[in-house]
Amino acid sequence: MTRIIIAGDSWGAHSYEKSYIHNDLEGFKWNPKKSYVLYPGPGHFLSKLTNVEVITTADHGVSNTEAFDNLNKIDYKNDIIVFYKTGVLREISRAYMNKKDFYTTKNCKKDIEYYLDNFYKQCSEIKAKHFCLVGGCTAIDVTRAKQYNIDIIEPSLTTFLFTEFNDSHEFDNIHYWNEFNYNDSYFKKGVIQSGDKVEFWNKHPKQFCKKHPTVDSNRKIAKRIYNFLKDKNIF
Repeated sequence: MTRIIIAGDSWGAHSYEKSYIHNDLEGFKWNPKKSYVLYPGPGHFLSKLTNVEVITTADHGVSNTEAFDNLNKIDYKNDIIVFYKTGVLREISRAYMNKKDFYTTKNCKKDIEYYLDNFYKQCSEIKAKHFCLVGGCTAIDVTRAKQYNIDIIEPSLTTFLFTEFNDSHEFDNIHYWNEFNYNDSYFKKGVIQSGDKVEFWNKHPKQFCKKHPTVDSNRKIAKRIYNFLKDKNIF
């Protein structure tokens, strides 16, 4: 039986809200001091649309490599994988936090190119019934995805929800975490551009909370994923 697997980072894991506002859904806080509530993510709403089992391996704060590690814990050869890509420089920041070795040239642009190439190559090697990408906290590199014949559901969910917003860069909302490793102009440009996106999210509290989609947004996103899979005859 084919299942749908939602893999990747926290954009695929939960919906975020500022308080308990959805009586029809079960929300929780990691601890009482948290200023937000976590509700079911896109996988929950997708399961309601498809009547197909949906498994979520997406997790909070992970790099793409860690997200692939989570995915590889299950047998997915007969399944449909929807992968929420995160910023590729998390490979560095996560390794640094966990006191592990990592590759770097100390040049932000060169390192991004290196990790982007690795990511899309790794995507192309996934042996599932179908594999497709979603751009959550960072946009999908459409050119690279096409080069490796990888389907894209949406290059950017921010642009999907707000067509006037041009989300086409690789800098995610924790780009600045890499300041221990870079001091070049390209890195500083990334800090500004990622900050601009966070500011945009903050100006739209119905759609985004704590730099993540809300329940309303994930209902729309799940519908978009459903329509994509249906239109491609992937079910």
